[in-house]
Amino acid sequence: MVHTKSVDQLYSYPCEIHLELTQGIASLLVGSSPRLEELKTFPIHHYVKLKPNTYFNLIVHSEEIVCNLITPNVHPTAVKLAVPYLYQPFFSPFNVLEIFDSYVSQVTEFHFRSTVHDYYELFYVIDGSLTLNMAGDSRTIEENDLIICGPHQPYPRQISSDTFCNYLTVVFDMGNAERIHFLGQTFSCSESIRSALDKLIAQSLSHSYYTQTLMLCYLQEVITQLMQLTDTLLQPHSTPTSQQNFQNDLLQQILAYMNKKVAEPMTVEEICHKFFISRSSLQSLFKAHLHTSPKNYLINIKLQKSKELIQENRHTISEIAYLLGFSSIHYFSRLFKKYYNMSPSEYAKQVSEMNKSEALSPPQTECYNERSE
Repeated sequence: MVHTKSVDQLYSYPCEIHLELTQGIASLLVGSSPRLEELKTFPIHHYVKLKPNTYFNLIVHSEEIVCNLITPNVHPTAVKLAVPYLYQPFFSPFNVLEIFDSYVSQVTEFHFRSTVHDYYELFYVIDGSLTLNMAGDSRTIEENDLIICGPHQPYPRQISSDTFCNYLTVVFDMGNAERIHFLGQTFSCSESIRSALDKLIAQSLSHSYYTQTLMLCYLQEVITQLMQLTDTLLQPHSTPTSQQNFQNDLLQQILAYMNKKVAEPMTVEEICHKFFISRSSLQSLFKAHLHTSPKNYLINIKLQKSKELIQENRHTISEIAYLLGFSSIHYFSRLFKKYYNMSPSEYAKQVSEMNKSEALSPPQTECYNERSE
């Protein structure tokens, strides 16, 4: 067997087999069929029994593993996947790289111009209220409110308060944060977010050896919880105008990304990772606005693209299925026939006959009657 994090083939035995992992860490990629969308992964802790005709392979996590295969003296059937299965490890969709400054201000009746920079800045009002002038849009954040501004977003040009205000400011940098959608939005902090902010403030006043590490962790926690909070903005119940605008903007970005990447292998999970939203929230967003699921929408645009590629006549049907990320040519053909009531090869034949007919047809001439003046 080939033991890698990218699997391009599966194996199947006609009899029951046993796998015994004695060294290292690995997962089992397994399914009752070799269709990519039906495969699941499970960690192997020691001993696994597989039923006859089960399709499987191993995904190695450690540098090396020792796995014993216990089976009668029979040879497996090897099935090559149309698109390699790539293991997706647990990872953070973003990370706080550095905190440049963090301070708590306690001021009364102040007004000043903010420094413009290319980093992220968090404002959290502990007590009182704060007014931010953002590109002509005056935004007042009240006690317990939070807002994060970022690069290429409307940025506070002026910061003021007519009364007493106690607020936290954190200037920081993030990696992999191009598609965080809550920048510039005002949030009322939940108890758990307030708790993380309180810990962040406490560490900013401390000078222990672990202060900087803990501040990064607490800020990461705050942003992660804000991501969870934005998931509620994607639910299909009636929404205020600002929430509706958030949904519309996010949906347009997702659709633009899907259409741009349609000729590449793409999954719903990849879209969730790219836009930092849960699968259930993505489902709700598509159902509410497009009355379909993300998977069906993706299939639809891929099939539309497949018709264009067939018309171009530069690829075989198998190549088109591979280019568009379908798990097999049979799965692609079945979907094509379901949507268009003909197979891809029948459609290609139809296109070829139409092109021949147009080539053989005599050119059409238009006659004009000149009218004498």
